[in-house]
Amino acid sequence: MDAPRFFMNTAKRLAATLPSPASEGPQSVHEIARHLRDELSTRQSLVDLLVLTAVFVLVLELVSNIVYYVPRFFSAKTIPVRGKHLDEFSFKDKAFVTFNKCLTGLFVYAYFGYLWSVRKMPGDDEHESGDELLSLQHNHTHVHDHDHTFGNHDHCCGGGKGIWALDELSLANTVFPVPMLFVVYDFFYTLLHWALHVKAVYAFVHKHHHHQKAPSRANIDAVNVHPLEFALGEFNHVLALHLVVGGMPLICYHGMDVSWLGALLFISLGGILAGLNHTRHDAVARVGKYTIFDSKHHDVHHRIPQSNYGQYTVLWDRIFGTFRDYNPNDRVNPAAQLDPRTGKMRVPEKIE
Repeated sequence: MDAPRFFMNTAKRLAATLPSPASEGPQSVHEIARHLRDELSTRQSLVDLLVLTAVFVLVLELVSNIVYYVPRFFSAKTIPVRGKHLDEFSFKDKAFVTFNKCLTGLFVYAYFGYLWSVRKMPGDDEHESGDELLSLQHNHTHVHDHDHTFGNHDHCCGGGKGIWALDELSLANTVFPVPMLFVVYDFFYTLLHWALHVKAVYAFVHKHHHHQKAPSRANIDAVNVHPLEFALGEFNHVLALHLVVGGMPLICYHGMDVSWLGALLFISLGGILAGLNHTRHDAVARVGKYTIFDSKHHDVHHRIPQSNYGQYTVLWDRIFGTFRDYNPNDRVNPAAQLDPRTGKMRVPEKIE
């Protein structure tokens, strides 16, 4: 069997383990958990998950190497090292990195599995048109009863769909959702990251990541975190996808269609940005005068932890008052700079 057919069959078998969109309404968490337990307990499903994990570990290695090496060919500016670089990984570092990489298969299964479970089915357009007509009739009949109702779920948060058909890909379901996914993701990640810095829990989980004061290894340094933190951060992508597709009643956001390609763009760009945040590359992305990404902001966080909690953007840090800008005039210790041949400090014994 050729490789493309092998991987296609693996994907089809994994897709068959997922809950189908329920015509009578959403399934409960208990029903979904029981369904997944039964479906994934077979030997074939476990083998398929192992294959998925192996593929995405290789993809993660490829992304990490691209992020680490490619900017060098464009003479990218570098961020001077101001904190002590972690030159050598301990056994614990290597174990965490390896374990977290192995979690990526389960994350990818859950991420795209969610989008598949809410996929657009044949006939959905006709069903939605009928619902809209009934809704208009209901609103007309009860207009006085609903004039002052805020956040009515039936009329406000109907939810979008996962789009998988190639002929249904569009800017509206592929490109437009991506900024929303980043904003929603970073809202919850900023709060999570802040919570991990609370003194009572910091030493047990997040302190490990801050052994590295000057990240340089791209995605390798990015995933060198406690497995609990890695799982929370990765599955936060699933939460963001769920909220963008399904809607958020509290802000009367009704949800939007998101295609598999849009979802792929989100996690692919996220992987690249997370990698850049953990290099010495001075990478900046701007829209007009507004900076939407700057790798120096995360470098500041590694030196001054009570700031810049956002993963991909500091939008929420600016709103919450935890943003700290990069200061190019901060003191630089020449002995702390990295040797480009080894990726390690030139004179490590001189760094406290």
